[in-house]
Formats: sequence, C-alpha cells, structure tokens
Amino acid sequence: MTMDSLPYAWGGPIGRAVLKDRPEDFRVDEVLPESPAGEGEHLWLTVEKTGQNTAWLARQLSRWANLPLRAVSYAGLKDRHAVTTQTFSLHLPGRADPVQPLVIDGVRVLSQDRHPRKLKTGQLVGNRFTIRLRQFDGDADALTERWHTLVEQGLPNYFGLQRFGSGGANLERARQWFRGEAKLPRGQQSIHLSAVRSYLFNTLLARRVEDGTWNRLLPGDFAQFREGQGGFLCEQPGPDDLDRLADGRLSPTASLPGDRTGETTAIDDWESTVLADEQEWLEGLSARRMQRARRKTRVYPEGGELSWDAGDPVFRFFLPAGSYATMALREAVTLEEDRHP
Repeated sequence: MTMDSLPYAWGGPIGRAVLKDRPEDFRVDEVLPESPAGEGEHLWLTVEKTGQNTAWLARQLSRWANLPLRAVSYAGLKDRHAVTTQTFSLHLPGRADPVQPLVIDGVRVLSQDRHPRKLKTGQLVGNRFTIRLRQFDGDADALTERWHTLVEQGLPNYFGLQRFGSGGANLERARQWFRGEAKLPRGQQSIHLSAVRSYLFNTLLARRVEDGTWNRLLPGDFAQFREGQGGFLCEQPGPDDLDRLADGRLSPTASLPGDRTGETTAIDDWESTVLADEQEWLEGLSARRMQRARRKTRVYPEGGELSWDAGDPVFRFFLPAGSYATMALREAVTLEEDRHP
C-alpha cells in the first residue's frame, strides 16, 4: 500500500512540494478535552519538543521523576520530525513535584500543574497543524482553489501510511502472527490489530471514493455526527439527513472490521463483497474477538487557512483525533517527504 495507490476525491494533486524539510516546517499542537485543575496526584506537564520521539521522551520523564514507565502517560503519539506541543501526566501520589529542572535537548517545558486524573491514551480532541511545504512546483491559484474545496467540502478520512509501519512492517508482522509463524508481545498486539483494521478501512473507503459515494449517504449507512462518534443507522436517507450531510453535520461511515452484532444491512453486504479477498485478515480479527467499530469516511480541515511565505504554501488547520494531516495535504499536493535517518 502506498499513498499514491489510494484514489483521490477531487481530481488529483495540483503540484509537488517537499514535506518536513526541517522540523519547524511541521508544527503540531494537541488539543485536550480538559485542563489541569491545579490539585491532585497527577502532574500534567506540557512541553514543546523538537525532533524527539514521544515514547522516548516518556522514558526520559520517568527517569527525571524517578518513576516506573507505567506511571507516565500521554494521549497519543506525535511526529518526531516536527515541532510539537504535547502533555504528559506523571503519577506522583503523596509526592512533591521533581525539584531538579528538566534538561533534555530539544524539549522545553511550557507549563506544569496538578490534576486528579491521569491523561489516558486517546484522551484527545484533535491537533492543530501549521505546515510549510518547500520547493512548491505548481499553479498557486489552482492550489488555493483546491484548498478552499477541501475546507468547504471535506476529504476522504484515510488512515496515514505511518499507521502501517515503515514499508508496511506492522501489517507483515500481523500476518505472521495470524498465521502462527511469529509471536507478538501483549503490549504490541493492539497496534498491529489496529494496522490491520486501518488497512481494511482504507480498502473500503478507497472503493467508495472510486464510486463517488464517500461523501454520500446510502441506504443502510451508519451516519455519524461531525463531532464525536455518536450516530444512527440511516435505513433510508430523508430530506433532513441529506440537509445535514450537505452542510457537514453528518458523515457516512465505513467499518473498522470485526465481529458484527445486530441485523445485516445492504451496506454490510456491500462491504463483505469488497473485502471478499481479505478473509485471512477478517478471520484473524475474529479469532482475537475484535468487535466492529465505525469511522467517518469524510473529515474537514477545520479553520483551514492557506498563506504564502517566500513562495512556500503554509497551511493552518485543525483535525479531530485519529485523522492525518498528510492525507489532507495529499489531496492538494504530491508530497516528497524528506527522508530523515
């Protein structure tokens, strides 16, 4: 699976540009659902990090605070080759904050405060992005028009290729695991199961993009509201449903495959047909008792802006948790990502 193998919704990229030429070209600021209350046994530490891996930084924080690694948590992973703001929580029951200053190359403490609860994986509203592309080769006016289309009408909510590991390594390890050819430590199983379901979701979404139905409600679709994961089974779209679809308040969904419950709909039958050649993956998920979930087929780069700096396009936008900035930009520009060691 490559980025170019996924069909485009709006006619293909306008031009080419280099992504992540330098860390400051890719800025990510996470948005959490709550702020620290000022008291409690968890220290919430917000940092700006440049060129640092999230899991690596968590290990450094555990050493700094003299804590086991399990006492350090965060909402989600952030890009290494970027400038990112991210909050970590450190469980310090009955203990004062660490006295020594945190000194880690490429890491700057922005704030720290106490909170009664730990920061859990997935406890994330989304991320704000500021992304500068270098060496843009294309029509600037056409790029501006395309970006307006994406902001106003949305784009396919594909999983990014980083979900599958370098060169699809997560999928290959999952295949060996499913076949009994290799074992996976319990702590690594979830990420590999997620990679499989993400691949199958992308397969379903790609077909709907090809069919022109990724942003349409079909009879039997499960529709989700723009915010959150709540929704309803849309057996037959009515005028109100179509109005909410048109203004972005509703989106169709596709399956994150697993065992199904309830009655089978026409969309379930259609998805089964599309995934007919993926039985090894489906049986492996079922054997591990994965339950089907839903993911929106459409996402919007909210508050999307495009400006220009010395001929470079600079994009600013917000995406909800689980959506990928690179998959938004690919609908406008062919990305030639700098390959860092």
